[in-house]
Amino acid sequence: MIDYFLFDLDGTITTEELLPRIARAIGVEEKIKKLTELTIAGDIPFEYSLQHRVEILSVAPVVDVQRIVAGVSFDQNILSFIRANANRCRVITGNLDVWIADLIPILGIPIFTSTAEVCNGYIKRLVSINDKKKVAQSFSGKICAIGDGANDLGMLEMASIGIAYGGVHAPARQLFDVATHHIIDGGTLCHFLSQL
Repeated sequence: MIDYFLFDLDGTITTEELLPRIARAIGVEEKIKKLTELTIAGDIPFEYSLQHRVEILSVAPVVDVQRIVAGVSFDQNILSFIRANANRCRVITGNLDVWIADLIPILGIPIFTSTAEVCNGYIKRLVSINDKKKVAQSFSGKICAIGDGANDLGMLEMASIGIAYGGVHAPARQLFDVATHHIIDGGTLCHFLSQL
């Protein structure tokens, strides 16, 4: 039996990547688009990319970004699974605590994030970048990890069952080196998870 299900957030539980959503809303989509594509594919390091994407997006007040993020939709199959198994589900994301603050109560489970310092309503600096592998290592027992981007690689490496998930876009090619399964839609994913 699986002790913990560890989910990526952007493009896994949500039906779109959040940083491009923010970028579109504040008019900097082209600046973010290529960075996001290269990051998901693993062609540039997540830490480098996040630093630069935060710099670009930090022109917007945090409250505006929270409002934009709050409008995102979730894969309803996955959201239902999480709610039914809240004691065993966790979210591990590279996204910023201050940007996704309004999503935390909706999900109702512990969420591990990157962190930022806010001053006068704007992000002053990126404080920490979440290391998904280290977070996954902190769980005892059998874990199942579900993710789509290259920054999910370490999390899947630590898992008894690692799922390269392609619900929104194709999973990063590196994930196939460590994943035990490849699933492309939320209904199939949750049916599989419910058997574990």
